[in-house]
Amino acid sequence: MLKEEEIINISPEEKVQKVFLKAIELVGGLKQLCEYRSLTWLPALARAAFAVVLKEEYHKTDEEIAKELGITKQTVRNILQADPEYAKERISKLKDFMEEEGKNLKGHTAGSIIKLAYSMLEKNE
Repeated sequence: MLKEEEIINISPEEKVQKVFLKAIELVGGLKQLCEYRSLTWLPALARAAFAVVLKEEYHKTDEEIAKELGITKQTVRNILQADPEYAKERISKLKDFMEEEGKNLKGHTAGSIIKLAYSMLEKNE
């Protein structure tokens, strides 16, 4: 976690990009998403990445995050309450996971993937 004085000078964009790219890596990479016609997952993962980084690094409230991202507070809650263990379980069966989720990635699923990616980056995995 960043210290207060570090937060002042850093935009969330760089951290969000790292988390987003780690999440894409976790689901098999861009080529895998293309093969399963799951590119529509990218906006959900991007929103979830912003929500998690804004909450964890910048201590924004659910309401502030919802307003900044143009999504509902409930969607923010779904993302932030997601269990990263769910992502681990689902990713282990990647093909079934992608087929079951279909074209629209649910908020809690995107949240679990992003939270897993965030925690892995924090642990330098």
